[in-house]
Amino acid sequence: MTEAIERVITIGILRAAIRAKIGQGITSRAVSMLISAYAKPSAGDGRDDGGTQRLPVEAIPAEQRDEFLRALDQLQQGDIPVGDTAITRGAA
Repeated sequence: MTEAIERVITIGILRAAIRAKIGQGITSRAVSMLISAYAKPSAGDGRDDGGTQRLPVEAIPAEQRDEFLRALDQLQQGDIPVGDTAITRGAA
């Protein structure tokens, strides 16, 4: 019998993927909105950074991290308007 190897997506992996996306020109606001879409409802208020709600990446539950990375990969420059538009799961 072979052992199943579970893919573990760590906070470090999430942070590296986020840094890479920001390096490609994706705004931190867009990333923050995406994190908010995948965060646990009980994640709290996070911090307010100039009108943008910023939750820590740790608020994304382990079972949502793979889906979050796929959505992050799909983000393109200009995907998130500057207005009050929020990202909803599956829309990214």
